[in-house]
Amino acid sequence: MTGDTENGTMLVLGLGNLLLGDEGFGIHVIRRLREVELPGNVRVVEGGVGGFNLLGHLDGVERLLVVDVMMMESPPGKLHLLTQIPEEPGKRIVSFHQVGVLELVKMWRLLGYEPEVTFLVTRPESMEWSTELSPPLQSAIDTASELIQHLCADFSEKE
Repeated sequence: MTGDTENGTMLVLGLGNLLLGDEGFGIHVIRRLREVELPGNVRVVEGGVGGFNLLGHLDGVERLLVVDVMMMESPPGKLHLLTQIPEEPGKRIVSFHQVGVLELVKMWRLLGYEPEVTFLVTRPESMEWSTELSPPLQSAIDTASELIQHLCADFSEKE
């Protein structure tokens, strides 16, 4: 496995909860990526539901690719590459335990980090207590892994 060097310039961050079915999609994708060869300037991290604990992973990162699920009008398992940070209108944070990736990206920017941020997301089909992905999301893992490998190769060629 490559891609775990501390001074990488691209971070692929998989988010989610492995105990809530499709909510663990980002983690499953990261585990698949660990089975393939990635450029040396790419790090892959299982972010889980880390909240503020993920702040330290951004040091030296020029490009951040977040892999996660998102409630959206789309069939479960269909992948979307978003280059703009999605908004969550009306969301109010009242506890540090409610910090999600969107708040982390905003916090990183306040701290002076300005990585290029891209989200690779799909809509979940089921977020019930389970360690298994639904069939549409299980099928999307290979496609997501291949897409990420291409994005990492493109980034490495530009460096």
